[in-house]
Amino acid sequence: MVGVPGKYKGCNTCRARRVKCDNTRPFCKKCTDYGRACSGYERETVFIVGTQDDKGRVGSHPPRNIQQSRVSQSTASTQHAANLGFVATEPFQPAWHETVALQSGADSHLIRIVAQHADLASAIKQGSSPPQNHDVMLSLLDTPSLDVTPTFREENFYLKSMCLVSSGEAGDGSTNCSEEGVCLFLYQKNLSIAALLTKVIQQNSSTMYANEPPRNGTSALADEVRELGPAAYQAFPAHHFFARVYRPSAVWAALLNRQPTFLCNPEWTVVPWEHYPRTCLDDLLDVAVLLPSIYSRADHIMLPEANTNRRLIARELLDNCVNIQTQFDIWVGVVRQKTRIPYWVGDSSSYVPFNEPLSFASPLLCLAHVYYWAVLIGFHQCVYALVQVANKPGNEGSGPGITTDMPPALDPRIYQPTETRKLAALACRSLDFALRTTSQPDLLIAPTWIIKDFFSRMNAVGLCELESLWVNDFNDRLDIRCRETNAWLEDKRWTMIRRFD
Repeated sequence: MVGVPGKYKGCNTCRARRVKCDNTRPFCKKCTDYGRACSGYERETVFIVGTQDDKGRVGSHPPRNIQQSRVSQSTASTQHAANLGFVATEPFQPAWHETVALQSGADSHLIRIVAQHADLASAIKQGSSPPQNHDVMLSLLDTPSLDVTPTFREENFYLKSMCLVSSGEAGDGSTNCSEEGVCLFLYQKNLSIAALLTKVIQQNSSTMYANEPPRNGTSALADEVRELGPAAYQAFPAHHFFARVYRPSAVWAALLNRQPTFLCNPEWTVVPWEHYPRTCLDDLLDVAVLLPSIYSRADHIMLPEANTNRRLIARELLDNCVNIQTQFDIWVGVVRQKTRIPYWVGDSSSYVPFNEPLSFASPLLCLAHVYYWAVLIGFHQCVYALVQVANKPGNEGSGPGITTDMPPALDPRIYQPTETRKLAALACRSLDFALRTTSQPDLLIAPTWIIKDFFSRMNAVGLCELESLWVNDFNDRLDIRCRETNAWLEDKRWTMIRRFD
Protein backbone atom coordinates (compact mmCIF):
# COMPACT_ATOMS: atom_id res chain seq x y z
CA MET A 1 0.00 0.00 0.00
CA VAL A 2 1.42 3.39 -1.04
CA GLY A 3 0.13 6.80 0.14
CA VAL A 4 0.23 9.55 -2.52
CA PRO A 5 -1.10 13.13 -2.62
CA GLY A 6 -4.64 13.24 -3.90
CA LYS A 7 -6.72 15.98 -5.48
CA TYR A 8 -8.39 18.90 -3.75
CA LYS A 9 -12.10 18.43 -3.10
CA GLY A 10 -13.05 21.93 -1.98
CA CYS A 11 -12.50 23.88 1.21
CA ASN A 12 -13.31 22.31 4.53
CA THR A 13 -16.24 24.69 5.16
CA CYS A 14 -18.01 23.80 1.90
CA ARG A 15 -17.36 20.13 2.44
CA ALA A 16 -18.90 20.33 5.91
CA ARG A 17 -21.94 22.16 4.44
CA ARG A 18 -22.05 19.65 1.54
CA VAL A 19 -22.14 22.34 -1.14
CA LYS A 20 -20.04 22.76 -4.27
CA CYS A 21 -16.87 24.79 -3.72
CA ASP A 22 -15.29 27.10 -6.36
CA ASN A 23 -11.79 26.21 -5.08
CA THR A 24 -10.62 29.85 -5.11
CA ARG A 25 -7.23 30.34 -3.43
CA PRO A 26 -6.37 31.11 -0.67
CA PHE A 27 -10.00 31.36 0.47
CA CYS A 28 -13.15 30.11 -1.19
CA LYS A 29 -15.11 32.93 -2.87
CA LYS A 30 -18.42 31.32 -1.98
CA CYS A 31 -17.53 31.51 1.73
CA THR A 32 -16.19 35.08 1.64
CA ASP A 33 -19.16 36.39 -0.39
CA TYR A 34 -21.59 35.16 2.24
CA GLY A 35 -19.50 36.24 5.23
CA ARG A 36 -18.49 32.75 6.30
CA ALA A 37 -15.05 31.87 7.65
CA CYS A 38 -13.31 29.66 5.10
CA SER A 39 -11.43 26.85 6.82
CA GLY A 40 -8.98 26.47 3.96
CA TYR A 41 -7.98 23.44 1.97
CA GLU A 42 -6.69 20.10 3.04
CA ARG A 43 -5.26 17.90 0.37
CA GLU A 44 -6.51 14.36 0.55
CA THR A 45 -4.10 11.47 0.87
CA VAL A 46 -5.10 8.43 -1.13
CA PHE A 47 -3.72 4.94 -1.04
CA ILE A 48 -2.87 2.70 -3.94
CA VAL A 49 -3.58 -0.81 -2.81
CA GLY A 50 -2.66 -2.57 -6.01
CA THR A 51 -4.37 -5.91 -5.37
CA GLN A 52 -5.56 -8.18 -8.10
CA ASP A 53 -9.19 -7.80 -7.01
CA ASP A 54 -9.39 -4.01 -7.29
CA LYS A 55 -7.08 -3.70 -10.34
CA GLY A 56 -4.85 -1.19 -8.59
CA ARG A 57 -7.55 1.45 -8.21
CA VAL A 58 -6.87 4.18 -5.66
CA GLY A 59 -9.22 4.99 -2.81
CA SER A 60 -10.49 8.28 -4.31
CA HIS A 61 -11.46 6.77 -7.66
CA PRO A 62 -14.81 5.11 -8.27
CA PRO A 63 -14.53 1.34 -8.40
CA ARG A 64 -14.75 -0.44 -11.69
CA ASN A 65 -17.80 -2.52 -12.35
CA ILE A 66 -16.29 -5.81 -11.27
CA GLN A 67 -18.36 -8.80 -10.29
CA GLN A 68 -17.26 -9.62 -6.75
CA SER A 69 -17.37 -13.10 -5.37
CA ARG A 70 -19.70 -13.94 -2.52
CA VAL A 71 -16.72 -14.46 -0.23
CA SER A 72 -15.28 -10.99 -0.89
CA GLN A 73 -18.71 -9.40 -0.50
CA SER A 74 -19.18 -11.14 2.84
CA THR A 75 -15.71 -10.08 3.98
CA ALA A 76 -16.34 -6.46 3.06
CA SER A 77 -19.69 -6.50 4.85
CA THR A 78 -18.13 -7.98 7.97
CA GLN A 79 -15.29 -5.45 7.99
CA HIS A 80 -17.85 -2.66 7.60
CA ALA A 81 -19.86 -3.99 10.56
CA ALA A 82 -16.74 -4.18 12.71
CA ASN A 83 -16.14 -0.46 12.25
CA LEU A 84 -19.69 0.52 13.13
CA GLY A 85 -20.55 1.85 16.56
CA PHE A 86 -23.84 0.82 18.14
CA VAL A 87 -25.70 3.62 19.90
CA ALA A 88 -28.99 3.20 21.75
CA THR A 89 -31.79 5.30 20.27
CA GLU A 90 -34.25 7.37 22.24
CA PRO A 91 -36.62 6.98 23.96
CA PHE A 92 -34.42 4.77 26.13
CA GLN A 93 -35.94 1.55 27.45
CA PRO A 94 -34.93 0.08 30.83
CA ALA A 95 -31.90 -2.17 30.77
CA TRP A 96 -34.12 -5.10 31.83
CA HIS A 97 -36.30 -4.63 28.74
CA GLU A 98 -36.07 -7.67 26.50
CA THR A 99 -34.88 -5.68 23.47
CA VAL A 100 -33.00 -2.46 22.77
CA ALA A 101 -33.14 -0.32 19.61
CA LEU A 102 -29.64 0.46 18.37
CA GLN A 103 -28.44 2.80 15.65
CA SER A 104 -25.40 1.80 13.63
CA GLY A 105 -24.58 4.43 11.03
CA ALA A 106 -27.73 4.93 9.00
CA ASP A 107 -29.13 1.54 9.97
CA SER A 108 -31.39 0.64 12.87
CA HIS A 109 -31.42 -2.71 14.61
CA LEU A 110 -33.76 -4.29 17.12
CA ILE A 111 -31.46 -6.18 19.46
CA ARG A 112 -32.41 -8.77 22.08
CA ILE A 113 -30.33 -8.58 25.27
CA VAL A 114 -28.84 -11.85 26.51
CA ALA A 115 -26.20 -12.56 29.17
CA GLN A 116 -24.52 -15.90 29.70
CA HIS A 117 -21.78 -17.21 31.94
CA ALA A 118 -18.76 -18.67 30.12
CA ASP A 119 -15.09 -19.43 30.44
CA LEU A 120 -13.81 -16.38 28.58
CA ALA A 121 -10.41 -17.93 27.97
CA SER A 122 -11.96 -20.60 25.74
CA ALA A 123 -15.22 -18.92 24.65
CA ILE A 124 -13.81 -17.60 21.37
CA LYS A 125 -13.59 -20.42 18.86
CA GLN A 126 -10.13 -21.14 17.48
CA GLY A 127 -9.77 -19.61 14.01
CA SER A 128 -12.20 -16.85 14.87
CA SER A 129 -10.82 -13.39 14.45
CA PRO A 130 -10.01 -11.18 17.32
CA PRO A 131 -7.92 -8.89 17.21
CA GLN A 132 -10.12 -7.64 14.37
CA ASN A 133 -13.14 -8.31 16.64
CA HIS A 134 -15.46 -9.19 13.75
CA ASP A 135 -16.76 -12.48 12.43
CA VAL A 136 -16.30 -13.94 15.91
CA MET A 137 -17.60 -17.44 16.57
CA LEU A 138 -18.17 -18.89 20.01
CA SER A 139 -17.40 -22.22 21.65
CA LEU A 140 -19.75 -22.60 24.62
CA LEU A 141 -21.00 -26.17 24.71
CA ASP A 142 -18.28 -27.27 27.16
CA THR A 143 -18.85 -24.33 29.48
CA PRO A 144 -19.32 -25.54 33.08
CA SER A 145 -22.41 -24.42 34.95
CA LEU A 146 -22.24 -21.22 36.95
CA ASP A 147 -21.19 -22.03 40.52
CA VAL A 148 -22.62 -19.68 43.15
CA THR A 149 -21.65 -21.76 46.18
CA PRO A 150 -20.49 -19.30 48.85
CA THR A 151 -16.91 -19.42 50.07
CA PHE A 152 -17.55 -17.27 53.17
CA ARG A 153 -14.10 -15.76 52.69
CA GLU A 154 -13.47 -12.04 52.92
CA GLU A 155 -12.54 -11.63 49.28
CA ASN A 156 -13.40 -8.98 46.76
CA PHE A 157 -15.90 -9.70 44.03
CA TYR A 158 -14.42 -9.78 40.52
CA LEU A 159 -16.22 -10.12 37.20
CA LYS A 160 -15.06 -9.61 33.63
CA SER A 161 -17.19 -9.57 30.50
CA MET A 162 -17.19 -9.03 26.77
CA CYS A 163 -20.08 -7.50 24.82
CA LEU A 164 -20.80 -8.89 21.36
CA VAL A 165 -23.50 -8.06 18.84
CA SER A 166 -25.04 -10.23 16.14
CA SER A 167 -27.21 -7.75 14.29
CA GLY A 168 -30.27 -8.54 12.23
CA GLU A 169 -30.81 -7.07 8.78
CA ALA A 170 -30.83 -3.30 8.82
CA GLY A 171 -34.07 -1.43 8.56
CA ASP A 172 -34.86 1.70 6.58
CA GLY A 173 -33.87 4.20 9.24
CA SER A 174 -36.62 3.08 11.62
CA THR A 175 -36.50 0.60 14.45
CA ASN A 176 -38.26 -2.03 12.34
CA CYS A 177 -35.93 -4.77 11.22
CA SER A 178 -36.55 -7.86 9.17
CA GLU A 179 -34.56 -9.94 11.65
CA GLU A 180 -34.00 -9.47 15.34
CA GLY A 181 -30.37 -9.24 16.43
CA VAL A 182 -28.77 -10.26 19.71
CA CYS A 183 -26.54 -8.34 22.10
CA LEU A 184 -24.64 -10.85 24.23
CA PHE A 185 -22.77 -10.22 27.45
CA LEU A 186 -20.45 -13.17 28.06
CA TYR A 187 -19.17 -12.93 31.59
CA GLN A 188 -17.01 -14.80 34.04
CA LYS A 189 -16.74 -14.39 37.78
CA ASN A 190 -14.93 -16.19 40.57
CA LEU A 191 -11.80 -16.58 38.47
CA SER A 192 -9.14 -19.02 39.56
CA ILE A 193 -6.23 -17.77 41.64
CA ALA A 194 -3.87 -18.25 38.67
CA ALA A 195 -6.09 -16.12 36.44
CA LEU A 196 -6.37 -13.43 39.10
CA LEU A 197 -2.60 -13.33 39.60
CA THR A 198 -2.12 -13.04 35.84
CA LYS A 199 -4.48 -10.07 35.85
CA VAL A 200 -2.52 -8.41 38.68
CA ILE A 201 0.76 -8.91 36.78
CA GLN A 202 -0.78 -7.30 33.69
CA GLN A 203 -1.99 -4.36 35.75
CA ASN A 204 1.39 -3.88 37.41
CA SER A 205 3.19 -4.02 34.07
CA SER A 206 0.94 -1.22 32.79
CA THR A 207 1.40 0.93 35.89
CA MET A 208 5.17 0.53 35.68
CA TYR A 209 5.31 2.87 32.69
CA ALA A 210 2.76 5.27 34.12
CA ASN A 211 4.84 6.01 37.25
CA GLU A 212 2.06 4.55 39.40
CA PRO A 213 2.60 2.34 42.45
CA PRO A 214 2.06 -1.38 41.78
CA ARG A 215 -1.12 -3.00 42.98
CA ASN A 216 -0.59 -5.55 45.70
CA GLY A 217 -2.54 -8.80 45.57
CA THR A 218 -5.91 -9.66 44.10
CA SER A 219 -7.76 -7.15 46.25
CA ALA A 220 -7.03 -4.39 43.72
CA LEU A 221 -9.09 -6.13 41.05
CA ALA A 222 -12.43 -5.44 42.67
CA ASP A 223 -11.74 -1.71 42.60
CA GLU A 224 -11.86 -1.43 38.80
CA VAL A 225 -15.61 -0.86 38.66
CA ARG A 226 -15.45 1.35 41.73
CA GLU A 227 -12.56 3.41 40.31
CA LEU A 228 -14.49 4.16 37.13
CA GLY A 229 -17.37 5.39 39.27
CA PRO A 230 -21.13 5.11 38.72
CA ALA A 231 -21.15 7.80 36.01
CA ALA A 232 -19.26 5.39 33.73
CA TYR A 233 -22.37 3.20 33.49
CA GLN A 234 -24.94 5.62 32.12
CA ALA A 235 -24.83 4.72 28.41
CA PHE A 236 -25.11 1.57 26.30
CA PRO A 237 -23.51 -0.94 26.57
CA ALA A 238 -21.92 -0.08 29.93
CA HIS A 239 -25.27 0.63 31.59
CA HIS A 240 -26.74 -2.69 30.46
CA PHE A 241 -23.61 -4.53 31.60
CA PHE A 242 -23.85 -2.92 35.03
CA ALA A 243 -27.62 -3.28 35.49
CA ARG A 244 -28.08 -6.78 34.03
CA VAL A 245 -24.77 -8.52 34.68
CA TYR A 246 -22.44 -6.94 37.21
CA ARG A 247 -24.88 -5.61 39.81
CA PRO A 248 -27.12 -8.72 40.17
CA SER A 249 -24.05 -10.98 40.29
CA ALA A 250 -22.29 -8.78 42.86
CA VAL A 251 -25.38 -8.45 45.05
CA TRP A 252 -26.02 -12.21 45.08
CA ALA A 253 -22.34 -12.88 45.82
CA ALA A 254 -22.54 -10.44 48.76
CA LEU A 255 -25.77 -12.04 50.03
CA LEU A 256 -24.46 -15.59 49.77
CA ASN A 257 -21.03 -14.82 51.25
CA ARG A 258 -22.56 -12.48 53.84
CA GLN A 259 -20.04 -9.74 53.06
CA PRO A 260 -20.87 -6.05 52.48
CA THR A 261 -20.40 -4.50 49.04
CA PHE A 262 -19.65 -0.94 47.95
CA LEU A 263 -22.77 -1.10 45.77
CA CYS A 264 -24.85 -0.22 48.84
CA ASN A 265 -23.52 3.35 48.67
CA PRO A 266 -26.31 5.70 47.51
CA GLU A 267 -24.53 6.95 44.39
CA TRP A 268 -24.43 3.42 42.98
CA THR A 269 -28.22 3.15 43.27
CA VAL A 270 -28.91 6.49 41.55
CA VAL A 271 -26.24 7.74 39.14
CA PRO A 272 -26.21 4.83 36.60
CA TRP A 273 -29.95 5.41 35.99
CA GLU A 274 -29.84 9.14 35.24
CA HIS A 275 -30.59 8.49 31.55
CA TYR A 276 -32.37 5.13 31.69
CA PRO A 277 -35.70 4.30 33.37
CA ARG A 278 -35.70 2.05 36.40
CA THR A 279 -37.67 -1.16 36.87
CA CYS A 280 -39.12 -2.91 39.90
CA LEU A 281 -36.13 -5.28 39.85
CA ASP A 282 -33.70 -2.35 40.11
CA ASP A 283 -35.68 -1.01 43.07
CA LEU A 284 -35.66 -4.45 44.73
CA LEU A 285 -31.88 -4.74 44.42
CA ASP A 286 -31.59 -1.30 46.07
CA VAL A 287 -33.10 -2.86 49.20
CA ALA A 288 -31.42 -6.27 48.93
CA VAL A 289 -27.95 -4.71 48.73
CA LEU A 290 -28.41 -3.41 52.30
CA LEU A 291 -28.69 -6.92 53.77
CA PRO A 292 -25.09 -8.24 53.49
CA SER A 293 -23.84 -5.74 56.08
CA ILE A 294 -26.62 -6.89 58.44
CA TYR A 295 -25.66 -10.53 57.84
CA SER A 296 -21.98 -9.83 58.47
CA ARG A 297 -22.65 -8.09 61.79
CA ALA A 298 -25.13 -10.77 62.83
CA ASP A 299 -22.59 -13.53 62.19
CA HIS A 300 -20.14 -11.87 64.58
CA ILE A 301 -22.52 -12.17 67.54
CA MET A 302 -23.77 -15.71 66.99
CA LEU A 303 -20.81 -17.59 68.43
CA PRO A 304 -19.81 -15.66 71.59
CA GLU A 305 -21.29 -16.58 74.92
CA ALA A 306 -24.53 -14.89 75.91
CA ASN A 307 -24.05 -11.51 77.57
CA THR A 308 -25.83 -8.19 77.81
CA ASN A 309 -23.71 -6.50 75.15
CA ARG A 310 -24.42 -9.30 72.67
CA ARG A 311 -28.18 -8.97 73.23
CA LEU A 312 -28.01 -5.19 72.81
CA ILE A 313 -26.25 -5.56 69.47
CA ALA A 314 -28.90 -8.09 68.39
CA ARG A 315 -31.67 -5.63 69.25
CA GLU A 316 -29.91 -2.85 67.37
CA LEU A 317 -29.71 -5.10 64.33
CA LEU A 318 -33.38 -5.96 64.73
CA ASP A 319 -34.17 -2.24 64.55
CA ASN A 320 -32.31 -2.13 61.25
CA CYS A 321 -34.18 -5.22 60.06
CA VAL A 322 -37.52 -3.55 60.83
CA ASN A 323 -36.51 -0.61 58.63
CA ILE A 324 -35.50 -2.95 55.81
CA GLN A 325 -38.75 -4.90 56.16
CA THR A 326 -40.61 -1.60 55.78
CA GLN A 327 -38.74 -0.94 52.54
CA PHE A 328 -39.67 -4.40 51.27
CA ASP A 329 -43.32 -3.69 52.12
CA ILE A 330 -43.15 -0.38 50.24
CA TRP A 331 -41.67 -2.20 47.24
CA VAL A 332 -44.55 -4.69 47.24
CA GLY A 333 -47.07 -1.86 47.50
CA VAL A 334 -45.57 0.00 44.54
CA VAL A 335 -45.55 -3.17 42.40
CA ARG A 336 -49.19 -3.86 43.26
CA GLN A 337 -50.08 -0.26 42.50
CA LYS A 338 -48.50 -0.38 39.04
CA THR A 339 -49.73 -3.90 38.26
CA ARG A 340 -52.94 -4.66 40.09
CA ILE A 341 -52.60 -8.43 39.62
CA PRO A 342 -48.89 -9.21 39.14
CA TYR A 343 -49.42 -12.99 39.32
CA TRP A 344 -52.18 -15.59 39.47
CA VAL A 345 -52.62 -19.35 39.66
CA GLY A 346 -51.76 -20.86 36.30
CA ASP A 347 -52.12 -24.47 35.26
CA SER A 348 -54.55 -26.26 37.58
CA SER A 349 -52.82 -29.62 37.14
CA SER A 350 -51.05 -31.37 39.99
CA TYR A 351 -47.80 -29.72 41.07
CA VAL A 352 -46.50 -31.99 43.83
CA PRO A 353 -45.32 -31.07 46.44
CA PHE A 354 -46.59 -27.51 45.95
CA ASN A 355 -49.87 -25.95 44.97
CA GLU A 356 -50.56 -24.95 41.37
CA PRO A 357 -47.77 -23.05 39.56
CA LEU A 358 -48.01 -19.29 39.20
CA SER A 359 -48.22 -17.20 36.02
CA PHE A 360 -47.13 -13.58 35.81
CA ALA A 361 -48.04 -10.45 33.91
CA SER A 362 -44.52 -10.30 32.43
CA PRO A 363 -41.19 -12.18 32.59
CA LEU A 364 -39.65 -9.25 34.48
CA LEU A 365 -42.33 -9.35 37.18
CA CYS A 366 -41.77 -13.07 37.55
CA LEU A 367 -38.00 -12.65 37.94
CA ALA A 368 -38.50 -9.81 40.42
CA HIS A 369 -40.82 -11.90 42.59
CA VAL A 370 -38.50 -14.93 42.48
CA TYR A 371 -35.71 -12.64 43.66
CA TYR A 372 -37.97 -11.07 46.29
CA TRP A 373 -39.04 -14.38 47.83
CA ALA A 374 -35.51 -15.83 47.67
CA VAL A 375 -34.02 -12.73 49.35
CA LEU A 376 -36.72 -12.89 52.03
CA ILE A 377 -35.78 -16.51 52.80
CA GLY A 378 -32.29 -15.46 53.89
CA PHE A 379 -33.59 -12.30 55.55
CA HIS A 380 -36.17 -14.20 57.61
CA GLN A 381 -33.58 -16.73 58.76
CA CYS A 382 -31.34 -13.87 59.92
CA VAL A 383 -34.15 -12.14 61.83
CA TYR A 384 -35.21 -15.44 63.42
CA ALA A 385 -31.65 -16.04 64.66
CA LEU A 386 -31.36 -12.47 66.01
CA VAL A 387 -34.61 -12.87 67.93
CA GLN A 388 -33.22 -16.03 69.52
CA VAL A 389 -30.08 -14.16 70.57
CA ALA A 390 -32.02 -11.19 71.92
CA ASN A 391 -34.28 -13.49 73.99
CA LYS A 392 -31.53 -15.78 75.18
CA PRO A 393 -32.34 -17.21 78.65
CA GLY A 394 -30.68 -15.21 81.38
CA ASN A 395 -31.69 -11.83 80.06
CA GLU A 396 -32.55 -9.74 83.10
CA GLY A 397 -36.22 -9.00 83.45
CA SER A 398 -37.40 -11.37 80.74
CA GLY A 399 -37.70 -15.06 80.26
CA PRO A 400 -37.55 -17.30 77.21
CA GLY A 401 -39.90 -16.24 74.44
CA ILE A 402 -40.72 -12.86 76.00
CA THR A 403 -40.22 -10.00 73.54
CA THR A 404 -40.98 -7.00 75.73
CA ASP A 405 -37.69 -5.36 74.65
CA MET A 406 -38.16 -6.14 70.97
CA PRO A 407 -38.73 -3.30 68.47
CA PRO A 408 -42.45 -2.41 68.62
CA ALA A 409 -42.96 -2.95 64.89
CA LEU A 410 -41.35 -6.40 64.92
CA ASP A 411 -43.69 -9.38 64.76
CA PRO A 412 -41.52 -12.48 65.42
CA ARG A 413 -44.28 -14.81 64.22
CA ILE A 414 -43.78 -13.94 60.52
CA TYR A 415 -40.13 -15.01 60.72
CA GLN A 416 -40.81 -18.54 61.97
CA PRO A 417 -39.46 -21.38 59.76
CA THR A 418 -43.03 -22.43 58.90
CA GLU A 419 -43.64 -18.97 57.38
CA THR A 420 -40.30 -19.02 55.58
CA ARG A 421 -41.29 -22.37 54.10
CA LYS A 422 -44.29 -20.65 52.50
CA LEU A 423 -41.98 -18.11 50.83
CA ALA A 424 -39.84 -20.94 49.44
CA ALA A 425 -42.98 -22.60 48.07
CA LEU A 426 -44.07 -19.37 46.35
CA ALA A 427 -40.66 -19.07 44.74
CA CYS A 428 -40.74 -22.67 43.52
CA ARG A 429 -44.22 -22.21 42.06
CA SER A 430 -42.78 -19.31 40.01
CA LEU A 431 -39.61 -20.95 38.75
CA ASP A 432 -41.17 -22.83 35.83
CA PHE A 433 -42.67 -19.64 34.40
CA ALA A 434 -39.33 -17.89 34.87
CA LEU A 435 -37.45 -20.70 33.14
CA ARG A 436 -39.83 -20.66 30.16
CA THR A 437 -39.73 -16.89 29.63
CA THR A 438 -36.25 -15.70 30.57
CA SER A 439 -33.56 -15.02 27.99
CA GLN A 440 -30.95 -15.14 30.75
CA PRO A 441 -31.32 -18.49 32.59
CA ASP A 442 -28.18 -17.86 34.66
CA LEU A 443 -30.22 -15.33 36.64
CA LEU A 444 -32.13 -18.19 38.28
CA ILE A 445 -29.10 -20.06 39.63
CA ALA A 446 -28.49 -17.95 42.74
CA PRO A 447 -32.11 -17.82 44.00
CA THR A 448 -32.45 -21.55 43.34
CA TRP A 449 -29.35 -22.14 45.47
CA ILE A 450 -30.98 -20.15 48.32
CA ILE A 451 -34.16 -22.23 48.07
CA LYS A 452 -32.26 -25.52 47.92
CA ASP A 453 -30.16 -24.57 50.93
CA PHE A 454 -33.28 -23.77 52.97
CA PHE A 455 -34.97 -27.04 52.09
CA SER A 456 -31.75 -28.94 52.93
CA ARG A 457 -31.72 -27.36 56.38
CA MET A 458 -35.35 -28.32 56.88
CA ASN A 459 -34.65 -31.81 55.55
CA ALA A 460 -32.00 -32.23 58.25
CA VAL A 461 -34.80 -32.13 60.83
CA GLY A 462 -37.05 -34.48 58.87
CA LEU A 463 -39.02 -31.93 56.83
CA CYS A 464 -39.24 -30.86 53.16
CA GLU A 465 -37.90 -34.07 51.62
CA LEU A 466 -40.19 -33.82 48.58
CA GLU A 467 -39.38 -30.14 48.18
CA SER A 468 -35.66 -30.94 48.07
CA LEU A 469 -36.24 -33.55 45.37
CA TRP A 470 -38.29 -31.04 43.35
CA VAL A 471 -35.50 -28.43 43.51
CA ASN A 472 -32.92 -31.00 42.39
CA ASP A 473 -35.11 -31.82 39.40
CA PHE A 474 -35.50 -28.14 38.58
CA ASN A 475 -31.72 -27.67 38.69
CA ASP A 476 -31.40 -30.39 36.05
CA ARG A 477 -33.92 -28.59 33.83
CA LEU A 478 -32.15 -25.29 34.43
CA ASP A 479 -28.85 -26.82 33.35
CA ILE A 480 -30.48 -28.14 30.15
CA ARG A 481 -31.89 -24.69 29.38
CA CYS A 482 -28.45 -23.10 29.83
CA ARG A 483 -26.93 -25.61 27.41
CA GLU A 484 -29.68 -24.95 24.87
CA THR A 485 -28.96 -21.23 25.13
CA ASN A 486 -25.26 -21.90 24.55
CA ALA A 487 -26.04 -23.96 21.43
CA TRP A 488 -28.28 -21.17 20.09
CA LEU A 489 -25.53 -18.60 20.64
CA GLU A 490 -22.93 -20.78 18.92
CA ASP A 491 -24.90 -20.69 15.66
CA LYS A 492 -24.37 -16.94 15.25
CA ARG A 493 -21.49 -14.76 14.09
CA TRP A 494 -20.58 -11.86 16.32
CA THR A 495 -18.92 -8.49 16.36
CA MET A 496 -17.14 -7.64 19.60
CA ILE A 497 -17.91 -4.05 20.61
CA ARG A 498 -16.67 -3.73 24.20
CA ARG A 499 -14.71 -5.47 26.93
CA PHE A 500 -15.24 -5.02 30.64
CA ASP A 501 -12.14 -6.22 32.53
